[in-house]
Amino acid sequence: MSPRTYKASEQTKSNILQKAIELFNESGTASISMNALAEALGISAGNLQYHYKSKEEMIRAILEQMFSEFDVIYQPTEGQFTLDTLRQLMRLNFGIIWKYHFFYRELTALLRNDKNLAKRYREIQEQRIIQQENLIKRLAGEGIVRSDLHPNELRKVVSIGWVLGNTWLSYAESMGHKINEAALTEAVEIMVQHYKPYLQESK
Repeated sequence: MSPRTYKASEQTKSNILQKAIELFNESGTASISMNALAEALGISAGNLQYHYKSKEEMIRAILEQMFSEFDVIYQPTEGQFTLDTLRQLMRLNFGIIWKYHFFYRELTALLRNDKNLAKRYREIQEQRIIQQENLIKRLAGEGIVRSDLHPNELRKVVSIGWVLGNTWLSYAESMGHKINEAALTEAVEIMVQHYKPYLQESK
């Protein structure tokens, strides 16, 4: 495959994922067939299946893309870590969750129906929790976060934060809240409230 052909193929795959995310967000994964997706893209079903053999394979690719976007949140922060820093990180976090909200709406069903997806999700989840623990440990070493957290307590603090982030969308929608700028701001403040007691100086 020539470099030009490879680039075109990668662009096609990117376009497919972008359209799939859009349709899954609008209608849910169960309502969008491979044929419907191909029609929306203006390509043949055979062309679509050349790039992604099944919807499950496509959703696995979306998972990888989504978590690659989360990587920016786990980059080392520069300067003093404050509540405003935390708010900025949480804003990025919930922005990505909203971009891929079909995944969080259907999380349990998607993982139950695809063992490969579930295995990969668990691997990434454990990696992220460890990264968050290491971030808190680093901040504790810098005197920004309380340094008296027992490892078991630290894991619980991080796990609660992970659960809050992953289930916030379902909670908000179950309460009849419209997901808009105000709702995202509220989600950020909920996370800030969770972590605030562990910062040495809350601003």
